[in-house]
Amino acid sequence: MERAITSYIYWTACCVLLLSSTGCRLPKLFLTPPDNVLVYDTLYEQELVGQTEPDPESLEYDFKWRYRDSLAEPVTVEDYSEGQFSKWRVLFATNRNPQPSDGVRNVSYENDYSENLRYGRCSVTLTEPTEEELEAARPDGFLGKLVGALPQPWQREVIFDEAKYTSVENVTPLPDRDFYSQLNANIEASRQKDVLVFVHGFNVDFESSVSRLAQIARDMPFNGAIISYSWPSQGGVDNYQRDGEVVDDSIEPFMQFLDDLKANVPAGSKVNLVVHSMGNRLVMRSLSRLNPISGEPEIRFENIVLCAPDVGVDEFKRLGDDVIEQANRTTLYRCLNDSALIASSYKNGEERAGASRAPVIMEGLDTVECAVIDTSILGHSYYGSNPHMLRDLFCVVKEGKGASERPWMKKQKIPWQGHYWIISDWPVQLQWAWHFDQNKTGILQAGFEDSGKQTSQGRPAVDLIPNGRRATP
Repeated sequence: MERAITSYIYWTACCVLLLSSTGCRLPKLFLTPPDNVLVYDTLYEQELVGQTEPDPESLEYDFKWRYRDSLAEPVTVEDYSEGQFSKWRVLFATNRNPQPSDGVRNVSYENDYSENLRYGRCSVTLTEPTEEELEAARPDGFLGKLVGALPQPWQREVIFDEAKYTSVENVTPLPDRDFYSQLNANIEASRQKDVLVFVHGFNVDFESSVSRLAQIARDMPFNGAIISYSWPSQGGVDNYQRDGEVVDDSIEPFMQFLDDLKANVPAGSKVNLVVHSMGNRLVMRSLSRLNPISGEPEIRFENIVLCAPDVGVDEFKRLGDDVIEQANRTTLYRCLNDSALIASSYKNGEERAGASRAPVIMEGLDTVECAVIDTSILGHSYYGSNPHMLRDLFCVVKEGKGASERPWMKKQKIPWQGHYWIISDWPVQLQWAWHFDQNKTGILQAGFEDSGKQTSQGRPAVDLIPNGRRATP
């Protein structure tokens, strides 16, 4: 444990030196956010029966009406216990090669590249750590003092071992037909008929790719269908260059996935694509090939969200129009303090669009600077780990709001180029209470053959929670 933390602190120090060598970067806010919280309980819906919907600008609408669809119970939750754990059914597509069964999972997917597209599903259990467990993980002695000297948000990042509280089980390959049958059942069961497709970045294994999506679905939260596309990242910092080559090799399988998605999801489904880091190369290069010369694009996304793109500025500008044309809304999350992308800029000899000194500005693109509000050490995974960023992502994906409609955004103009946006205030946070009922939840409607079975703990596959859960994203 101490050895791991020593390495982490050493890497942090290197990043600080790198930042200082690149000149002045934006300061981060380590202030306690104001106590502005909206609470929604799914039981409120029972009180709305027979009532006339109020003015959307009224407080009454915000309190009980606004979130009745976007915060309804997620259709992909299999098992749930308030404040303890949640179990998510994740669908996945991958061009990784499958490996033989290890006794726990039906199959596993390692880093071996494949030209073939494969589909499947798995279960991801996310356990909630207690404050006592986090405190027990804090190192003693000199290392403990070093950790204690870090800003509070960084301390949890150093001592929290995410893998300890995450498990991936029941990894099961599916034929195309079964995959899309289950996906469409989830879409039909969801209130907003929406899908979240997540594409990971560099140095991510299969288990981490599906776990990250489950964590985002829990913490944003997202209550529709979820799909992880897991390309065969080779793992390890030494394989950065090789991962770039694998991205190019993965374009054809990913394009096949997009074609299949277009051909199989019901008309009117809201497909949202959220991409991180090097995964943006895969997505942008693939979409540029799918973009037709004239007429409607091959597939129309509700949102494309490009998070911390490890894409050169020139390439981003060259491919950006093709991406923007294929979505109703396209958002670029960037962070001037992103240490990983600053290092990538040196490695590639070109600034990256996710951390360039001058923000990339394009017509039809909401460019959002996140440096002021980000509180992570490396400033690279803020899109899915910072609660304020998750709240902003919720507004984009679940509420369909552009940057100009989100009150915590401030417009910044650059002469002769256009404008971008800075998160200049703490977003109003959400708390929610879910009440899963086997007779009403979308899980039983989703057509999973094992959804009515007992779990290993002897509980129903979906718990009825008398008091619900309150959690801040």
